[in-house]
Amino acid sequence: MRALLTLTCGGPGRVATSAGAIVAILAVASGNASEVLRAGWITGIVASGFVFTFAVLAMIGAATGVCDETPAPPKEADHG
Repeated sequence: MRALLTLTCGGPGRVATSAGAIVAILAVASGNASEVLRAGWITGIVASGFVFTFAVLAMIGAATGVCDETPAPPKEADHG
């Protein structure tokens, strides 16, 4: 199925979009739209938890200087 989607739709981002659209269309057509909405809601809540955790860790890292790098000295040109 993935090979078919890649062939017809292109790269991974477009494949994921196409697969999501197919799932949504089939869920609505079969009468299971409420389950798709519920799954989307729960996925959004879980994803927001991960985003919040990552943002807090990034702010702590920036405040403590963990991610500061010293710049490398410039390379001299080869005159050889």
